[in-house]
Order: sequence, then structure tokens, then C-alpha cells
Amino acid sequence: MRRISGILAVIAVLGASPQAIAQPTAQPDISALNDEFDGKALSDGWTQFHDAFGWPNKIKALDIGGTTAGALHLEPHHSAWVRDLNAPFLFKTVEGDFDVRARVRVRGLKGEVSEDTWSLGGLMARVPNRSNAGKWEPRAENWHFITTGIGHEAGKTMTETKGTYNSSSSLKLRPYANGWVELRLVRVGMALFALARRDANSPWEVRDRFYRMEARPAMQVGLIAYTHSKDLPQEPDDPERMNRNVNTAAPVDMALEVDWIRFSRPKLQAPRDWYAQVSGGNPLANPNLPEAELLAALGG
Repeated sequence: MRRISGILAVIAVLGASPQAIAQPTAQPDISALNDEFDGKALSDGWTQFHDAFGWPNKIKALDIGGTTAGALHLEPHHSAWVRDLNAPFLFKTVEGDFDVRARVRVRGLKGEVSEDTWSLGGLMARVPNRSNAGKWEPRAENWHFITTGIGHEAGKTMTETKGTYNSSSSLKLRPYANGWVELRLVRVGMALFALARRDANSPWEVRDRFYRMEARPAMQVGLIAYTHSKDLPQEPDDPERMNRNVNTAAPVDMALEVDWIRFSRPKLQAPRDWYAQVSGGNPLANPNLPEAELLAALGG
């Protein structure tokens, strides 16, 4: 079959009707959510997870332009985003489909690489729920993320992608470059994709694909950071205790820095009807779609 680019490639490969995917549904521009972090404080529109839902603040340090010129600098206390556990999260609420990108770096406080394990930061998209510190409900967390940093093995830089469905988390760790990288989350209807590239001159790489039958159009989209102090042993989850307490004494060696974060609508948009999507109206949801065709459809 001759090579076809962009939307037509996806349609040709999957036999989808052009009307199903090529006609975009009008959605308001979301570029006003962008933040270049070139001031001295967070711009309007950011929500901090702990403020919004009554949890203790697990941010050890946060500044804009103070530690690193033109960048957000965030140091988390010992914490984790996994299952029912929570950690620092700065977000903006996005209705409908989105293509969010950020240029980030995760480093140690004394060197280029954190000395701790599970020290990662990047982008997350979370489904809102009614749970909060005053009325916490287990098994209510639903979110997806892509982060960069140190995973299970000390000194080895990775991307971590993680999908959580009703507080059941599945993750993938893949080796990746250290230093500044660009991360990206794209939502097209019920399909959501995690991508990374080393810089603006490098090609995007698909690091994960997620599919969720989610009726709610809004997601909380933004920046996360988490770390595990090497002075503390691994322990079984106890969300009631661990979410309600912050170990400020445990030494940590991790900082997330963000040069910028930018929001836009995807090139492609899926039909609004749920049945149209699950019955083939969203060809991007086909798990057999070759990566080259997916990248062509999502664009650079």
C-alpha cells in the first residue's frame, strides 16, 4: 500500500470512515493555559492538589525563577503517586481532548542524578472524583502519567508511564536520557498517549498507550513530582496514614524543573458518542495501529 500521511494514513490503514475522524468537533482553544514560567510566581489558573482536597502539603520547596532562571523548581517530600497514595500535583482543569507538552528535567540536589529511587516528575492527567481528606474513599483514583527520572534501580534514568484504574496501578519503566527532555500527553476521546523526545530536533517516541471508557469530559492536567527517601524502608501501603502525614525529616535528593508547559487541541478529534468510539469511530484506539502511523496522525 502506498504511503499516506496524517489523517488519511490512519483512515486507510483501519478502513475508518473519513466522516468519523476527519471532521473535528469544535472545542475552545486552550492555549491560554500555557505557562512559560518566566515570572516570579505561579501564573493564574493553577490548582495545587493538597489545597483543593485538604491533604497535607508534600511540597518541600517550590519557586519560579529563583533556583533556575525561567523555570519552575519543585522538590517533593517522601511521597508517591501509586494506587491510593498521593504526592505533589499542580494542575489545570481541561474539558475535552488535549495535547499537553512540557520541557522538564529531574535532577538530584547535589548532582545531575538523584541518589534516591522512585524519584520522578512529569505530566499527569487525572479524572476528578468526590474524594477528599474529609471524606476519603478508597479505590477512587483514575489517572495516567508520563514521568522521567530514577526508577527502581538507583542511578538509572528512565521514563515511567503509569495507568491507574479505580486505584489499581500498572506501570512501565523504560531507559531514557538524563537531563532536559520533552514529555507529552495526548487525549483523543477514549484514547490517551504518552510520548517523549530528547529535544525539539528529535522525533517523538510513543512510550505508552492507554484506553479508558470515561464519560466525564474533564480531566485535571498538569505536573507531578514524587520521591522515595533512601533512608526509609519500603513499606506496605497504608493510604489513611501515609496520605495524612508528611515525613519532613526524611532526607530527599530530588528536584523537578519545568522550563514550560503548553496546552493545545489535538490534530484529530474523536466522535463524542461513546458507542461510535468503541465500535471503530476512533481509529487511534486500535492497539494494532503502527507507531509510525500513530505519530503521523498526532503530528509533531
